[in-house]
Amino acid sequence: MRVSFVAVSWVMLCGLSPAAQPMTSVSPPDGNPRTVYLSTGDNQDVLEFSPLDSPATVHAFFDALQRYGVNRIWWRGGQDEVWGKEFVIREENRIFARVWDWWKDNQYRKQDLNRVAVDAAHERGMEIWLTYGLFDNGSQADVGYSGFPYAAEDRLRVEHPEWAPVNRWGTWRQGGPLEFAYPEARRAMAEYLTKYVVEGGYDGLSFLTYAENFSQRYETEFGFGEPVVAEYRRRHGVDILREPFDRSEWSRLRGEYVEEFLRELRSRLAEHGKKLAIVVDGEDPTRPVLWNVDGGVRTAGSMQWSPREWLTTETVDELCLHANAEDAEIRKWEELREEADSPMTISAFRTRGDLPPGMPRVMWLGRDVETGYAWESWVDWPDENLEVEPASSLSSDDEFARRRVLTSALKGELELPLEDVMSSVRDPDVFVRRMALRVLAERGDAEAVPVVAAALEDPENSVRIRAVLALGELDDPQAVERILAAISRDDSTFQFHFRAVPEVLKKLAAEGRLSKRDKDLMIARLTDPQPRVRELVLYYFTLVGAPATPEVLSRLLEIVGDDPNPYARELAMVNLRSSFGAIPDVTNAFREAMAGDPDDAVQVRGAVALATMYAGTDPGSTRSAILDDVVEFFRRYGDGCERTDCDWGWRPVGNAILLFQEAGEAQMESLMSETDDRTLSDRAWRILHLRQGDRFFSVTEEEDLAAHRLHPWLSIE
Repeated sequence: MRVSFVAVSWVMLCGLSPAAQPMTSVSPPDGNPRTVYLSTGDNQDVLEFSPLDSPATVHAFFDALQRYGVNRIWWRGGQDEVWGKEFVIREENRIFARVWDWWKDNQYRKQDLNRVAVDAAHERGMEIWLTYGLFDNGSQADVGYSGFPYAAEDRLRVEHPEWAPVNRWGTWRQGGPLEFAYPEARRAMAEYLTKYVVEGGYDGLSFLTYAENFSQRYETEFGFGEPVVAEYRRRHGVDILREPFDRSEWSRLRGEYVEEFLRELRSRLAEHGKKLAIVVDGEDPTRPVLWNVDGGVRTAGSMQWSPREWLTTETVDELCLHANAEDAEIRKWEELREEADSPMTISAFRTRGDLPPGMPRVMWLGRDVETGYAWESWVDWPDENLEVEPASSLSSDDEFARRRVLTSALKGELELPLEDVMSSVRDPDVFVRRMALRVLAERGDAEAVPVVAAALEDPENSVRIRAVLALGELDDPQAVERILAAISRDDSTFQFHFRAVPEVLKKLAAEGRLSKRDKDLMIARLTDPQPRVRELVLYYFTLVGAPATPEVLSRLLEIVGDDPNPYARELAMVNLRSSFGAIPDVTNAFREAMAGDPDDAVQVRGAVALATMYAGTDPGSTRSAILDDVVEFFRRYGDGCERTDCDWGWRPVGNAILLFQEAGEAQMESLMSETDDRTLSDRAWRILHLRQGDRFFSVTEEEDLAAHRLHPWLSIE
């Protein structure tokens, strides 16, 4: 008899029945134990990642892992909790402040998904390890990453700036790592990590060894802290600050301090029966992993350890070779382990491919987890091998079978009546509902609009996201109206607001389907009583363009002048610049914001907006006057600065001055020469010669030395 999904209540949809129905784990056919790495925060951010944003999605996901033969999970949600509780989160980076609220609410403040995940793994007989970035301790505020200030920094670095690796001249500190040469830094980090592993109920701790950070400009730039300098001098009789030195010996010394930290941490964890793993470069296991941007950058810095010694010393319990390891390197390390009869495990970060018998495999999985198929079906791989699930399985009690039916339909291998697909949008299983919405989006049948629109009120965030994305594929003249209603609801989330809805609106705009009526509906929400709604509509207009009408101009000017939400004021300036440009009203609004907004960060945005708007205009008295005004604003960051943004605001303002090219560079050169104000002249030098922003500014060591010799008051030889 066919199941009637229409009558399923929302209470039932929210149920956690999978946890009450434990399944027998499947043994991996290849005989290699399987670990799955879950970059949890990314799953709660990136739209095409399978969701881990609720108890229901965690249980559904882990059920699939159990069928994949997975025996261990590396859970990066634990890192989010550590960062949320141990780091300074800088609210002035507005977008990151909002994503951090979302992650905190998910991982430990509201949904407590870290505890849910630990319990769910253990219920299914799987281990779960906290996964953490060994060298990812955040950054000082004037490092660029999705704007300024840098969003988060470990309090250990904030309270002890000397614990951040420093360059040879003491002028610049690395974003990301702690300098493990300081025993106190090693002890403090080992203490709090042990606390979170033990109190969180994790079975171990696994380290990633890259840093997601742009601060470093060449690999040997940092690592000249006082303990490193002193120890190198003791061993080799050389002052590495002033004399030529052996870079490999220096790099090895820095690696020794990392090993000391690992041994201390492992000892603490072992007292509680917990294990420690580290992921190393697969081509050169003596080094940290490359961050996979710009062709690969070793953002942890220059350091080298001795993993062969770990085979016979209690340094780590597991060494994981990263994905760039060749077969020969993997076999070599397994042979070394066997020869040493070492208790240390060797594993490989290899989602597919042969491994030595019994070697643990660390895997990265995509949305194949939601399809209902076994791992060996290779969903979405070039050699995909799916057996089409019969349509009759849509009435099965097996949610995996129902998922397979819809996957078969999505891939065009099975024809399903539209009514059956629409009914599946109300299925008790969260992944079935998501898959049904994918099928409806692919089919593009406008008859499905009411069902898709109703799914915007589904109790699961990930289903609501698939519903709004589906609306973007359907011919629904009320799509924008429905979106505006959805973002007004109390259960609406960061991922829905800032990831899903922008994709739909940009698609509608690109296809000419964002009508005047739609934009009028959005304009009306600029006076919405909910600050969040006003903010979001302003954000959306930055993506699709605010209408250049007197009404919009008037409202945006009002927002810049008096909206209580500082992010709304910042976004209004972005819209004024893009939709209206350098007209007197806009120029005056930016000048006023720069001069006296009650929020120092908004003043910075005003200065940057003013500079950006005029930097590309024809040379003349107005452009020169604007440059002078912004330069005068930059002067606020000199000696005695007491602004709340004193540690970072000068950086985006100075970068904006450089948009004026030769004229801007000349102004910076002039400020550099004003050595009576050492702070101001130093910061002008940094703008010209120590660039930072939302990308790498690669230089050589020789170029860096040449730039330091131009410093206005430091004597560099």
